Amino acid sequence: MTTEKLRTSEQKGKKVVFRIVICALVLFVGLVGMKVLGSLKKPPAEAEITEPALKVEVVRAEKKDYPIFINVYGEVKALNIVNIAPEISGKIIKVHPRLEAGEIIKKGETLFEIDSKDYVTAVEAGRKRLKVLKRTRELAQKEYKRANLLFKENNVGTESGVDMAEKAMLSTDDLFAQVEQALTMAETNLERCKVIAQFNGRVSYVSLEKGQFVAPGQHVVTLVDDSILEINVPIDSRYARKWLRFENNGFEDNGFKKNQTWFSGLVRVPCRINWSEGDVGQSWSGQLHRIVKFDQKTRTLTAAVRVDSKNIALEKTKRFPLVEGMFCSVRIPGKTLKNVIRLPRLAVSYKNSVYTAVNNRLKTVPVTVDYVEGGYAYISSGLNKEDVVLTTRLIDPLENALLKIMEDKNGENKS
Repeated sequence: MTTEKLRTSEQKGKKVVFRIVICALVLFVGLVGMKVLGSLKKPPAEAEITEPALKVEVVRAEKKDYPIFINVYGEVKALNIVNIAPEISGKIIKVHPRLEAGEIIKKGETLFEIDSKDYVTAVEAGRKRLKVLKRTRELAQKEYKRANLLFKENNVGTESGVDMAEKAMLSTDDLFAQVEQALTMAETNLERCKVIAQFNGRVSYVSLEKGQFVAPGQHVVTLVDDSILEINVPIDSRYARKWLRFENNGFEDNGFKKNQTWFSGLVRVPCRINWSEGDVGQSWSGQLHRIVKFDQKTRTLTAAVRVDSKNIALEKTKRFPLVEGMFCSVRIPGKTLKNVIRLPRLAVSYKNSVYTAVNNRLKTVPVTVDYVEGGYAYISSGLNKEDVVLTTRLIDPLENALLKIMEDKNGENKS
C-alpha cells in the first residue's frame, strides 16, 4: 500500500509540473506575440498644440481735420398763418369759387363779399349832409366876420352878438368834423365789404357759406403763406455750446455779444433738409436763421431753420414739394474738429476704449471721444498716427490674444 501511494503521489506531482510548464509556455508565447505585434504598430503622430487666432479687420489711425455736422429733427411750419375775420357785420353775398381747404388763392383776389347796401346808403347820406354842412359852415364864417367887422370898426352891434356869431361858427365847424369823420368811417366800412387776399396763400380752414350772416371778429378763413417755411429743431445745449458757430468779432466765448442778452452772433450757415419719409435724394436747402428759445426743463435750444424759397416748389427731380407738416431731418454744419482720428462707431466700446493690434496681439486702449455722428466716432486722444485699430466687433476678448488680420481698410490685404 505504501508503494502504491508513493507512485500515485509522484504521478500527481508530475501532472502538476506538466500543467505549470504548459501554462508558462502559453504565457511566454503570448508575451512574445504581443511584443512582435507591438513592434509592427507605428506610434501615433504627436499633435502640435497651437494658439487659436482671432480673425479681424483693421483700420490705421489717421489724424485729420473734420467738419462737424449736427443732425436734428423737426416739423415744417409756415411762418405766416393769417386767420381772417370780417371787420363789419352783414350777409355774405359772394364767395370765391375756389374758397376751399387746399386751394391756392392769388394775391388781390376777393375771398368773400358782404352785402354793401347799408354801407353805400350811409356813404351817400354822409356825402349829401357834408355838402350841406360845408355851405352852412361858409355862411357861419361870413356872419362871424361881418359881425366882428361892424362891431370893431363901426361900433355897430354888441360884443355878445359877436360872441354868438363865433359860437355858431364853431358849432358848425364841429358838426362838419363829426359828419366828415362819420363819412370816412362809412367809406372804410364800404371798402371792408370786400375781403381781399393780401398774399398768394393756401386755404387751410373755411367756415363760410353764401347767405351766411357774419359778425365782426368771427373767424371764417385761414390763409397760409407757403413761400416762407421754417423748421424749429431742438439742439442739446451741450452740443449747441460746443459745436454751433458764432461770430468771433465782438462776441465772447459763450456766444453772447458784449452788453447783449441773446444769440445775435449766430452764423447763418447753409443746412441740408431731408424728408424722413421721402425717397433717397429727397432734400432741400435751408439756412440756420436764429435761436428761438431756451428750454430750461429739457436743457435744449430751439433753432429756426429757414427754408430757401427757391427750393420749396415742386421740381422735376422731386416727387413732392416741401410743405407744412412734413417731419424732416436737418443737417447743420458746426465747427471743425482739428487733428482728430475718425473711426467707425462699432470700433469704440461703450467704455470709450478701442482694440488695437500690436505685433499681431490684441491690446485695449482707452480713448477720448469728442463727437459721435453718422456712424463715426471722432477721437481726440488715446491713439497715435498709424496705430492699427480693430473694426471687427468683439465680445469680451482676452487681452494679448493672437490676431489674424484679414483686411486692412486703408488698402492693405493680409491672409
